[in-house]
Amino acid sequence: MSISRRLLLKSSAAGGALAAFAGGFSDTGRKLVKGAWAGDKPDHAISGNAPAPEFRVDPATGDLTPTPGQIVANVACLGCTTLCGVRVRVDVEKNKVLRVAGNPYSPLSTDPFLPYGTPIRDSFKSLSRLDEKGLKGRSTACGRGNAALEMLTSPFRVATPMKRVGPRGSSQWEPIAFDRLVEEIAEGGDLFGEGPVPGLRALRDLKTPIDPAAPELGPKVNQVALLSSVNDGREPFVRRFFNQALGTINFVGHGSYCGGAYRSGSGAAFGDAKKMPHAKPDLQNAEFVLFIGTAPSNAGNPFKRQAMLLAKGRTDGVLNYVVVDPVLTNADNRAAAERSNWIPIRPGTDGALVMGMMRWMFENGRIDANYLSQPNGKAAEAAGEAGWCNATHLAIQQAGHPRDGRMLRASDLGWVTLDEKERYGAKDAFVVLDPSGTPVPHDALLGPAALFHEGTVATPAGEVAVKTSLTLLREQAMRLDLAGYADACGIPAVVIAGLAREFTSHGKKAAANTHGGMMAGNGFYNAFGVVTLNTLIGNLNWKGGTIFGGGRFPDEQDGPRYKLASFPGQVKPSGTAISRPVPYEKSSEFKAKKEAGKP
Repeated sequence: MSISRRLLLKSSAAGGALAAFAGGFSDTGRKLVKGAWAGDKPDHAISGNAPAPEFRVDPATGDLTPTPGQIVANVACLGCTTLCGVRVRVDVEKNKVLRVAGNPYSPLSTDPFLPYGTPIRDSFKSLSRLDEKGLKGRSTACGRGNAALEMLTSPFRVATPMKRVGPRGSSQWEPIAFDRLVEEIAEGGDLFGEGPVPGLRALRDLKTPIDPAAPELGPKVNQVALLSSVNDGREPFVRRFFNQALGTINFVGHGSYCGGAYRSGSGAAFGDAKKMPHAKPDLQNAEFVLFIGTAPSNAGNPFKRQAMLLAKGRTDGVLNYVVVDPVLTNADNRAAAERSNWIPIRPGTDGALVMGMMRWMFENGRIDANYLSQPNGKAAEAAGEAGWCNATHLAIQQAGHPRDGRMLRASDLGWVTLDEKERYGAKDAFVVLDPSGTPVPHDALLGPAALFHEGTVATPAGEVAVKTSLTLLREQAMRLDLAGYADACGIPAVVIAGLAREFTSHGKKAAANTHGGMMAGNGFYNAFGVVTLNTLIGNLNWKGGTIFGGGRFPDEQDGPRYKLASFPGQVKPSGTAISRPVPYEKSSEFKAKKEAGKP
C-alpha cells in the first residue's frame, strides 16, 4: 500500500485538527463522561439555569399568565447610535436585569411594529406562539443589543473616574473621587507630573483670538473640545455647558467621526451645510440600490431595520443591490443569492467610479431631464416632480472675472439693487435661460429652463461667459474615458458601464447610498458624487428612491416647565469648528498663500 504526499498532508492536517479539537473540548468531554450534569444540579431539568419565562400564553385560548417577580421595561438600547427600542426584563427581588430583547413597538426592532396604542398584555401575546405571531416579523435585538447587558454586569466596566498615573501608553490608571475629577478639570495644574495643564477656568478666554492672523478660528476657548459618542439623553445638557456656558464651538458629536464626510457632501448637495441632511434609500419599494463604501446591515444605521427590509425585498419583492467595498462582507452571501453582488474597489477612489457612471449616463441620455430642467419649486410641482435642483442655473466661466466659477445672480445683471450684506443671498435670484434662450430669474419661470448651454450674457459690465451647472458636470464627467476611470478605481470599464445601465433602468426606483465608507481625505467629493447620482435620476423623495425622514421630537427646546435651549447669561459660540465645515478658499491660510503666489 502506498500513500501520496498530498494524502499524507491531508491526513496530517486532519490529525492535527482532531488533536486541537480534543485539547479544546477536553473539559467538555470530562463533563460528558461524568454525566449529563457536571457539578451543581440545575434549577430545571430541561431549561437548566435559564431565567423563568416572562409569561405563558395558552396557545388554545390566548390567556396570558405573567411570571410573578418580573417586570419588563420598554427602553432604548445605547449599544450604538441607532438607539433601537428594546425590552429589558428585570428580576424585581434581586433588582437584576435578566435579558435584553427586541421591543415590538419599535420600527427599528420589528417589522411590522405594533401600533403604540396596543396594550402591553397584547404585546406579550405578539411575542408568543399564539397564531405563530412571535415568528412573523419577530422583534429582535442584535448581538450588540444583547451584549448591552454587560454594561451592567461586566466586572471590567468603568464605574468610577479614572486618571492616568504613568506615561502615555503605559496603561497605568487609578480611580479618583468625582469631586477631584471636577476640581482638576476646572482648575488644571501639574496633573500628570509632566508640567502644568490649564483647566477650563484658564481656558475660558472669550476675547483673545487663537491666531490673530486667522481671526476666523475664533477665541482661545475654542481650543477646548469635547469628543462625544452616542446621544444617550444627556447630550443636550452637555452642549448647554460646553457651547452656551463655557463658550467653545467645538462639541464633537458622533457624526463628526463616523459619517462626517458623507454628511458634509450630502449637505452640500442639498444646499444645507449647517444641518447637513442626508437621505436614505426607500428599501421597501426600491428595485435597485447601489451601496458604495457601506455594506447594508453591517454599516450605515439603522442596521437591523436595513437588514429586515433587505431580506423582505429579496424574498417578497424585486429588490436587487450591489455593494461596492474594498472588503468582502457578509452582505454578499448565499442567503442573498443572485439578488446581491459585491464589487471590490481601490480604497478612496469612489469618485472615479461615480464619475465613470456619470459619463456613461450622459453619453447614453440616461438622465431625468424632466426633473433636472425644473428651475424652482413651483415649476417642479407643475411638472409633477417632488423637488428641483440647480442643474439649469448659469455659472460664470470667464477667466479673470472676480466671480469666475460662481453662480450668476440677478444683481450681476443689474436687475436688483441690494446692499453688500444681502447681495448674493436669498433675495438675489439665480439666473436661468427660458425656452427662447432669454435670461430670467430662476424663481420667475413656471416651466422648464435650458438644461445645457454655453455662451455669453449681457451685463452692465459687458458680456460674460456662462454655462449651466449641468453643462459643467457633463464636461467634468467627460474628462476621462471609461478606461481611465477604470484604471483609477480598479473596477473594469465594462462593470462601470453595467452599473450605470442597471442604475438607470428602474426610473426613480433606484438609489445610491453611502455612509462611513467615505471617511477619507477626499471623502467630501466622493460623497458629493454619490448623492449627485441620485440627483441625475431625480429620485429624491420618490417612492423607491431616496427619502428624508419625517422629522423628530424637538428635545432641545424651551418648554413650559424647563428651558433647555436658553438661560440667562448664555454665550453664543463663534469661530470655525475644528471640523472646518467651511470652504478652504474662505480661510486666512488660503488668502495668505494666494497673496504669496502659492494657492
